[in-house]
Amino acid sequence: MKKSPIIAAAIAATIAGSTFAADTTIYGNIRLEVVNQTDLNMDSSKLVVGFKSSEDMGNGMTGFMHMELEHDDANEEVSGWTNDKAYVGLKGDFGQVTLGRQADAAGFACGGTDIFTKVSGQACGAGAINGGLDNALVYTGGTGNVTFVLGATLDGTQDQAGDNTIIAAKYAADNFSVGFQMTSFDIVRGGESQSVIGGTYTINEMQIGATLANDGNESATAIALKMPLAGGSFRIGMDTGEDAGVADTTHVQFTKSLSKSVYTGVEFASVDGADDDMLAGWIGMKF
Repeated sequence: MKKSPIIAAAIAATIAGSTFAADTTIYGNIRLEVVNQTDLNMDSSKLVVGFKSSEDMGNGMTGFMHMELEHDDANEEVSGWTNDKAYVGLKGDFGQVTLGRQADAAGFACGGTDIFTKVSGQACGAGAINGGLDNALVYTGGTGNVTFVLGATLDGTQDQAGDNTIIAAKYAADNFSVGFQMTSFDIVRGGESQSVIGGTYTINEMQIGATLANDGNESATAIALKMPLAGGSFRIGMDTGEDAGVADTTHVQFTKSLSKSVYTGVEFASVDGADDDMLAGWIGMKF
């Protein structure tokens, strides 16, 4: 994950102060993990705290803000606090406009395969940022079963230098969905543009997902299956595409809710070329 720009966090905090008395939601997620890969680690943990607020501005328009802070220990992706989200927005009959640090639209194409807790989204990451857009101006609109997104990062970041742009769209109806995202970089990241396309198909309670990504030179693919099992959710999938920097990876995961707020799960991931397979277990609580 990348550090959120101070300016986006400041804007979101300012709007939060003015709208906190309106429709405000505070949420969070605390998770304690045990991970066995090369050696056993019992200190892996995650804490997420988020704030959402909105206010009716009249004339069919609503102003809103969203800030999400995440803390990982040193065994996770980063150490310390990061701003996963820090943006303000306005929505109405025209659609929705947001400004700040926010997610891209890669989920349109990867929502059926980027579904694992610990090791996930490798193929999607080859063809999309698949994460936060810093200093981003994003428009979301649509009609009927179609949703589309236009976005630009203003000034970029260390990893997203320049005024980069994204174009994305998704069609969803009944038990089928398909979507794509194309990202164009001012500074070439392996190619002039990256793209990802994918979708899901649901049969009863079983969902099948597929994703094809291109980093501008090579391709990567992912497939995954999600279905209910023993009162929980069973997931299995595979990512391939070594030429696109994606090692062959097999995932197996089972999660189960113990109550309305408490959940638990286990995940196994075998990554081609890694010294050891990964086995992780966790218990967490959402509020």
